[in-house]
Amino acid sequence: MKVLGFRGDPKAPRYAIVSEIGGSFTLENTSDDTKLSVPASISDDADAERIEWIYREILRIFDEHTDITKVMIKANEYTQNDTKAKRRSAHNEAAVMLACAHRNMPVEVKIYASIATKSGDTKRHAESRVGKTAKYWDNKMADAVNVAWWGVRHP
Repeated sequence: MKVLGFRGDPKAPRYAIVSEIGGSFTLENTSDDTKLSVPASISDDADAERIEWIYREILRIFDEHTDITKVMIKANEYTQNDTKAKRRSAHNEAAVMLACAHRNMPVEVKIYASIATKSGDTKRHAESRVGKTAKYWDNKMADAVNVAWWGVRHP
């Protein structure tokens, strides 16, 4: 089984591809691309362009990894003080869901409580469960790894 884990970010969403064979978990893109940097040509206020771009990037990932069986999204932990950045992250998540719908790909959205970690532990848990990336290793990338791991463990 192979799962795409996604963590939205307004400027550079992260994704992890985790597989499991015989009880062993592997981070498939440990040294490959893990960060979807929004092109400089897309301005901060160009929400529609950003959504279309992320949608096409997800389709590209699906085309490159045809054996992905499910997508897991680690959503923001929303509060009453949400910011424009969190709304843009939600837009990215929606673009991923739309790409999944168009490819008939199962998708689930999770928060920390539903993937057995929390913000302060996400990097440690991701490293012990699956591993870490060679670059761009931060909490957002760890979230993508953890949510993908959860998806593989709970088909």
